[in-house]
Amino acid sequence: MKGQMRIEFIVGVVIFAIVLVFIVNQTNITFTNMLSDSEADILKAKALNSIMLLTEDRGDPINWETIAQTNPGGVKRVGLAISPFVLSINKINMLDANCTLLDNFVLKSYRLVVKNSTHTLLLCGYDTLNPSRSREVRNVKIGNDYGNITLELW
Repeated sequence: MKGQMRIEFIVGVVIFAIVLVFIVNQTNITFTNMLSDSEADILKAKALNSIMLLTEDRGDPINWETIAQTNPGGVKRVGLAISPFVLSINKINMLDANCTLLDNFVLKSYRLVVKNSTHTLLLCGYDTLNPSRSREVRNVKIGNDYGNITLELW
């Protein structure tokens, strides 16, 4: 009998197609998750590096806050520290007046907030409804007061 297929062949082709679709779908899900995880890891590393520089480094030059008043281009690196985790109120005020000094960090979408125990001293970056993908917080001393510095990236 020519032109007739056996039922076992049709069932085999259907099962093969189902298995093939399942494998392709799982591969797609795995690679999508890996890509998302790697982007989150890149943001985490950038946030960690940036907040460490801000809280532990004096900047380059050390007195960048006075130079930034007359020559913002003369500031090579912004650091808020007097010593590790002790921040200068003068540097915080200068950065608050000129948030573009953070452009050297190459942070695309960010929000940097410095607070003492009573109020917000510095707010640079963007406000958004999107949840941050990376958030770093450090407790610091600001003058004779304690506070924290928060850097969020998305």
